[in-house]
Amino acid sequence: MKSTPSTTTKFIILIVIALLFSATMIALSLRPRHGYTNSDTRWDKSRTIEKNFAVQQGGQLILDSDVGDVRVIGSEGDEVRVSVKFNGPVKYQENIDVDFDQDGNSVTITGKNKKKYFNFFSDDWFEVQYEIELPTNFNLDIHTAGGDIFIQDAFGNIQGETSGGDIHLIQLDGVVRVVTSGGDIDVKGSKGDVMLKTSGGDVRGEFLTGVVDIETSGGDIIIEDSDAKLNASTSGGDIRVELKDNKGIDVSTSGGTIKITLPKTITADVDAETTGGEVNCDFEFSGKLKDGSLQGKINGGGLIIKAETSGGDIIINPID
Repeated sequence: MKSTPSTTTKFIILIVIALLFSATMIALSLRPRHGYTNSDTRWDKSRTIEKNFAVQQGGQLILDSDVGDVRVIGSEGDEVRVSVKFNGPVKYQENIDVDFDQDGNSVTITGKNKKKYFNFFSDDWFEVQYEIELPTNFNLDIHTAGGDIFIQDAFGNIQGETSGGDIHLIQLDGVVRVVTSGGDIDVKGSKGDVMLKTSGGDVRGEFLTGVVDIETSGGDIIIEDSDAKLNASTSGGDIRVELKDNKGIDVSTSGGTIKITLPKTITADVDAETTGGEVNCDFEFSGKLKDGSLQGKINGGGLIIKAETSGGDIIINPID
């Protein structure tokens, strides 16, 4: 018959475990901390690459990098000016090759990680930043696998994609298509057609015109002070829309509330339906409002306003 440890033996074992745990915590607390301070030696291990390219308006910038934040500013002038900044351990900096190429009016920047991986179990901090200034009328094709994208004052066509960051766009005039797999998208001022897609964040837009297509799998959609045709869908958030006119609206969510605000003078055919809430319309309309659905006409009818949700209310109101 097997004997079981006595109460005293169990107590001694617990004390030993507690002492070992305490010793481990003390040892960890004595390790050098890697938070940012002005005296942190790792921040002294930085370098910058700078390149200038003579170009003309209407050219193209192509950037493809395995890692890094990207910041692009349009300005007066006839140059593409590039600054690539590295902060962090030299061993990581040496893993990144940045190549530059110019073919006529096209500039290509390529940033490749030679080892294809970093030491994710280290608490060392590493950062790559691309800062680019170029003529305002320039087309952009930007891809980064590990950072944010910021673009301002760009009046050409824009394609942008990041696998792990946010996208911020300010004052654009051209066709825009941007995608992020893990962040928010914020657009403030755009005069062309826009396609915005994120797999894990919110989308917010202001002062938009043209055709706006938005898709998010896990966030809210907020459009304010815009004059656009809108197609928007989310699998897990609310939708709030404030437009200056009805140029066609098609919005849907699987898990939130929809609120649409428009001027009193708009005309529209309305097709709104919810399976998990109510439909409220403060416009005068003709048609049927019953059991979570509205099919009707505002001011005699016009372009369609289609709204559908499986988990919230639908509210259609005039601007106060």
